Amino acid sequence: MEIIPILLIIPILYLLSYVILFWVFVDAMGKHGANIGCLWGLIVFVTGPLGLVAYLIVRNAD
Repeated sequence: MEIIPILLIIPILYLLSYVILFWVFVDAMGKHGANIGCLWGLIVFVTGPLGLVAYLIVRNAD
């Protein structure tokens, strides 16, 4: 019975990662253009939470 909650959390985290990736892409594209949006989307896709933290720091600096 302990495996069922874990099996529900994994797809939710997977979906959440794509939502965050899409948000970063759209936000960066809106502020700096499509090329920068693609670059930040790729950075967040490859590095995960570390890339998200870096984007949030750079985003607030602008």
